[in-house]
Amino acid sequence: MFISPILLHKVDNPFDEDEWITELKLDGFQCIWTKFNNKVTIYTRHDNEITAMFSELVSLPIPNGTALDGEIIVTNSEGRPDFEAVMERYKSKKSELKITFCVFDTIYSCR
Repeated sequence: MFISPILLHKVDNPFDEDEWITELKLDGFQCIWTKFNNKVTIYTRHDNEITAMFSELVSLPIPNGTALDGEIIVTNSEGRPDFEAVMERYKSKKSELKITFCVFDTIYSCR
């Protein structure tokens, strides 16, 4: 089941408001990770299924009935997100490029 992600909104100036929480933008590949009926499916933000490309994320210990919004990243030797590396990993399925799934929203949880 695809659930549309929350997308970024550009602001012209930094602000400090009690009603808002901001996060650092990770330079990676945004995706929606879902587990319904004990089946994990991973989607791009455009509703394309990419589960087979990132099969190591299928076995995450997340409860059934959950949908997560996050960013798949590959870090460089300095520990910083490397966008070119994550795109190389996406296009070639090279398993030696270790990915990290950084969750920033729980979209749905039946618990």
